[in-house]
Order: sequence, then C-alpha cells, then structure tokens
Amino acid sequence: MSNHIYELRVYNPFLLSGALIVCVLGAWITMRLVARVSETRGRQRLGWYFLAAMAGASFVWCTHFAAMLAYHAGADVHLDPLRTALSLLAMFVAVPFAIMAAVRLHGHGGCVVGGIILGLGIASMHYIGMAAYHIDAPVTWNMPLVIVSVLIGIVLSAVALRLALRPVSLRREVEMTLAMVGAVAGLHFTGMAAMHIAMPSHMQMPHDSGQFQAIGFAVIGGSMLTIIAGIACFVIDGSVRQESYDELHRMAMSDALTGLPNRISFNERLDQEVATADQTGEQFAVIGIDLNKFKEINDTRGHAAGDIVLTTLAERFSALLGEGEFVARLGGDEFIAIHRTSDREELQGFVKRIQQALNQPIPIDDYMVTSGGSIGVAVYPIDATDSETLISRADLAMYRAKTDLHHTIWYYESSLDQNVRERRELGDDLRNAMENGQLSLFYQVQTVVATGEVSGYEALLRWEHPVRGNISPTEILDLAYENGLIIELGEWVLDQACKAAADWDEGIRVAVNMSASQFLLPRFADTVSAALERSGLPASRLVIEVTEATIQRDRPRALAMARKVHALGVRLALDEFGGQKSVLSMLREFPFDKIKIDRTLMQQVGTDPATAELVRSVMLVGHALRVSVLAQGIETPAQLALLSSEGCDEGQGYLIGRPAQTPGAATAPAAAVRAMPSTFAATPIRAACAPVFYPAA
Repeated sequence: MSNHIYELRVYNPFLLSGALIVCVLGAWITMRLVARVSETRGRQRLGWYFLAAMAGASFVWCTHFAAMLAYHAGADVHLDPLRTALSLLAMFVAVPFAIMAAVRLHGHGGCVVGGIILGLGIASMHYIGMAAYHIDAPVTWNMPLVIVSVLIGIVLSAVALRLALRPVSLRREVEMTLAMVGAVAGLHFTGMAAMHIAMPSHMQMPHDSGQFQAIGFAVIGGSMLTIIAGIACFVIDGSVRQESYDELHRMAMSDALTGLPNRISFNERLDQEVATADQTGEQFAVIGIDLNKFKEINDTRGHAAGDIVLTTLAERFSALLGEGEFVARLGGDEFIAIHRTSDREELQGFVKRIQQALNQPIPIDDYMVTSGGSIGVAVYPIDATDSETLISRADLAMYRAKTDLHHTIWYYESSLDQNVRERRELGDDLRNAMENGQLSLFYQVQTVVATGEVSGYEALLRWEHPVRGNISPTEILDLAYENGLIIELGEWVLDQACKAAADWDEGIRVAVNMSASQFLLPRFADTVSAALERSGLPASRLVIEVTEATIQRDRPRALAMARKVHALGVRLALDEFGGQKSVLSMLREFPFDKIKIDRTLMQQVGTDPATAELVRSVMLVGHALRVSVLAQGIETPAQLALLSSEGCDEGQGYLIGRPAQTPGAATAPAAAVRAMPSTFAATPIRAACAPVFYPAA
C-alpha cells in the first residue's frame, strides 16, 4: 500500500454562497451603524454601540463558521462547543471597542487603532474557531500566510472604519462595504489557505451526512435574522430622523403662530418666481400687507386677542389662495403675498380678496373686532428688476396706503418714492424729537363765561421742526399712529401737563386730550395715577378729555375705564361734542324725518330728574331741526303726562296700545287718552306696532 500524502480542498457551493451573502449584508449594515454611532450622543449612542456589536459580531462569526462548515476537509471533523463560543465572544468584545476607538479618537489615528482592534478581533475569532475545528488528520500551518491574513484584516478594517465615518454617499457605502467584506473574507480564506491537512492515501474520505450543511444553513438563517433586525432598526431610525428633519425644516420655514410660510420661505419663493419670470417672460406681483389696528387691538384687548386676529387672518388668506398665489407672515402684523400673472384685472381681483379678508369682523369671545389693513403692490419686472427693490417698492406703496385716509390699496408709482421717503423721515424725526425733548406743550386758557374768571387750561401739543417749521397737532398725531408712538406720546403729554399744572394757583385745572388707543388701555388708570403721584398734582385738578368716537369704539370698555378714572377723583370731559363724528352732526346732515326716544330712557323719566331733562332736550333738538319726535315705551300716565307737557309729537307703548296681529286692534285705550291734558289731546297720537314684544309693564 502506498504511503503517498495528498490534500483535497472542496467547498459546498450553497453554504459558501450563503456565507458571502451574510458577509456583504452584514458588512454594509455594520458600517452604517458605525456611522450612526458617530452621529448620536448619550444613551442613544450606547444603544447603537450594542446594535453595531450584535450585527458586526454576528455577520463576521457567521461568515467564518458557515464557510468553515462548507469546507470538506477530507477527514472526520468534530467541533469543540467551548472554543466555538469563545470565537463568537471574541467578536462581541472586539467590535464595540473598535468602533469606540474610531469614533472617540477621531481622524485617521482613531481609525487605525480601531482597525487594529477589529482586525485582531476577526483574527482571534477565526483562529479560535479553527482550533475548535478538530480534524482527524495532521494539520500544519504556513505562518507567513497566517501573518498576511491578520494584516489583511487590520488594514481593510481600518479602511472600512475610515470610510464609514466620512459623509454618506452611494460611492462611500459601496467602498466601505467592500473594504469590510475584504477584511472578513480576505482574512478567512487566506487563513484557510495557510492550513494544510496531511492525510495518508490509504485513508478513505468519509461520506458527508449533511449534518454540517444543516448546521451551516441554521447559522446563516440565525445571522440573517440578526442582520435584518439591525437593518430594520436602521431604516426605522432613518425614517424617524427624516420625519424629524422634515418637521424641523417645516418649523424653520413656517411661522410658529399662524403656520404660514415665514420670511425665509418667502425669500426662497421670491427667488424662484424671479427665475421663472426671467425664463418665461411672465410677470408677478408682490403685495405688502400691514394691519391698521393691530397695535390698538393688542394694547386694548391683550396679546391673546392679537394672536386670534393673526391666526384668523392667516386662515382666511390660506383659504383664498389659488394657483400661482402665495402668502407669508414676515413678523408682527406684516404679511406679504405673491401673485403670478400678467393680467391686471386678475391681480386686482386677488388684491380685493385680500382686502375683503382684512375687513371682515373677527369674533373674539363676546365681541367683534375689525383689523383692516393697508395694501401695497409692486409688479416684476415693471416696477423693479430685482427682488430687493421689488419688496422695497411694494413696501413704499403699502406705506402710502397707510397714510391715505381714503385709499387702503396703492399700486407702486415712481412718484411714491420721494413722498413716502419724506413721510418716513418725518416719522423718524418725530421719534428723535420725543427722545431729545424737542416737543413742547402750549396752554389755552378756559374761563367762566359769566365772570371771566380763569378755570383752567387745555394742554396743546406743538412741534417746531428744525427744517419744516411748525408741524400741526393733527399731523403729529397721524405720524404717532403710523409709527406706533401714540401711547408713548400720550404718556409724555400727560406727564408734562401734570408737572406744569402742579405749579399753578390752587383751583386751576389742566385738561389733556387722550387718544382712543391710550384711553382704552387696561393700564390707563394706573398711568394717570402714576402721573399724578410723580407731579404732586391733586386729582381734582386734572381733566381727561375723550371724544365721542373713542367711546363708540368700545363702549363697555370705555365706560369701565371712565369709572376707574373718575374714581381717582379725575374729571372727565367729552371733547368735540357736535363735531363731524358726533350724533348731533349726523342729525344735521342726514335727512331724518323722525327721532325715536328709546324706552330705556322713558323707564327712568319718573325717577331720575337728569333723564327727564335729557328727554326734554331731545324733543327741543328735534323741534329745532324740524324732525318729528316719537317716544317709545310709554307705560304709565306720568310718562304720558310729561311727554304731553313738552309737546312730544308721537307716542308708543303699552299704555297706548299693545302689539296685535292686525293694526286696527292696536288702538289707544280711550280712558288713557281722555285723561290727558288738552294740549296733548290736541296732538295726534298715532300708536305704532312695536317691532319686538316688550315685557309686560
């Protein structure tokens, strides 16, 4: 029998293919997990360390074990369970420490250290695993090839870690995966090539029972489950990160309060519109929108009410948008819109829709407010050929609309530049004048008509502009409103007037006119009290003047504030009574044929002498203007007697006749009419059916 020695190397192609698949997938997910470790901090990083260790150790060990089981040694083979387990443990230790070194030490040096740890871990796993692979035949090792296999593992592991920590791209992912596959597969097959099995020729190669093949596929399946779990975690985290990024991007590009696009988003959209217009030759308009009464609403109703106004208008703007239309909030009470069209009528229609949204009442709790707004329009490329100038000119047009009492929409014109620039400069001058003490108060005397005795003085605001000369009080107030200075200016006037009056003779009062914005402020009574305390002026010597328009703006709030101020001892005066905005002016200008006195006044004429005098005054006014006077709510003979004595033209109420389905049934009780004096009986009483049912008298 011949003693010739031979070695046969045969691999199971199915197990080997499975091992390579696990190697490629495992290498890719492990390196992606390494990148994820470097991107996280704290406890989250610990979780990614653990997951990377699981995936890395699993795929490396599975690749080695499946490839080793795929190898036909040509002799009986036995596996040592303890050493097999130790080979897996070696990878569980090496992977996290290698990643830690690469991530924490940073740069090329960290990746080299990490590559050494990972390469030695793979080598330890491989050669401990080979030690567990007992072959019933002599085995010799080619030490140079063993050393080469270890070097392959170290070098390619370092390269893979270095690539994994660079910015992610498709090319980088392919490169780091191939490097990691090369580290594992290169070390394994080089190490296997270093192993030589010497078997006598008379020994017969044992028949493969398929046991190792079954074990190999089981290992591959288990490892694939681990790898799939790692991939799932990575994908889920990536999806969550993308959603978080999308949400952060949305938040960065949106206004936090209204949800509309913000200034950053608007600038991006504007750049796109400019580029599109340059390419297609189309036009588009930028529409600047500024709320007229927002500061007043904020001051009088509070910031919560201001927020409701902003969010309500944002919803309205969003609802009216069509194709090629865009609205953003720049901040505060400023909005801006884009409308893409070359049709002037279509643009005007869009602007009208914005105006309607601004002018619709906004419900806030149990009351309604209307913000209104000023709108300025500039068209690209007619009014400007770059985005910055376009915005500036839309802003100029908007500012012109804000200063115009009759037009709230302005389209840019070249003449606006100088006019608006001058107006803005004047607003800045007013601010500087307030800061530098260039404003002054003049005092106009008030006397007792009968005696000529001085009773007080009214404080009048004056501003001598260094260039423009004397600025009228009306223009000063308009500028203060436009530039948000009206509250500050009013407080300054109040302080100065109180300080001046404190040095006057006893009994001489000072009158200060207050704007609606200031009088309706919740803190106004405190402001008055503080001004009196600082100046030492007695409250009885201060007169606060308010107009009828101020009261009508918010009557319940004005009444509450008037009572607070009056409770301080401060006097109140109704200013501009009978002026253009008063009820008396309305009676003179409108062609009314009848005045109907409200039933609430009639209910008090018998108990309140002041109310009775007021009713008499109304009838005198009506007769002076040749307007018929009708009193509603006549329910007692005393009321009817008063009206008769004062010459009231007509009456209406339960005493005269109750509402009925047919007019003929609503006649006056004969006894009530016959009991009236002859002067009243001579007056034709025409009982009218009331529009509502009054409660029983």
